[in-house]
Amino acid sequence: MATAKKTEKTAAAKEDAKSTLNSIQDTVTERASAARETLTEGFGTVRATSGMAAGAATDFGRAYYSGVTTLGRTLFGFGQEFYGEVTDHARKTMSAKSLREVAELQAAYVQNRIEVSAAHSKEFIDVARVETEKTMKPVIELLDGKRAA
Repeated sequence: MATAKKTEKTAAAKEDAKSTLNSIQDTVTERASAARETLTEGFGTVRATSGMAAGAATDFGRAYYSGVTTLGRTLFGFGQEFYGEVTDHARKTMSAKSLREVAELQAAYVQNRIEVSAAHSKEFIDVARVETEKTMKPVIELLDGKRAA
């Protein structure tokens, strides 16, 4: 009889061990599944955020290139205008009949250059401001959360 009780206790202990092991396995499986879901969500968020950042960086780069090109064209236009004015002024100066006429031409040229330079400066600043706003728009939208993936 003692052997039967021992066998019964051993069987009960085995059942308890199996039950505990199954419970532990279920808990580990549940926690691993929850961890997998959390990681998957986290990677999804990272993927979406990196996609938004990459899109913003691409748009920023395009806008930057466009802005630099526009500013270059603006300066080139100023240079062409300046070259035309200088050429015209040199022709008029060379065809002047007197020293007084040369002085008047020079004074008029300097005054005109100052006015035109001021206008060019204002125009360049306006173009630079507009292009800067276009360039920064993707980054500002990303930081404000207004940019979708």
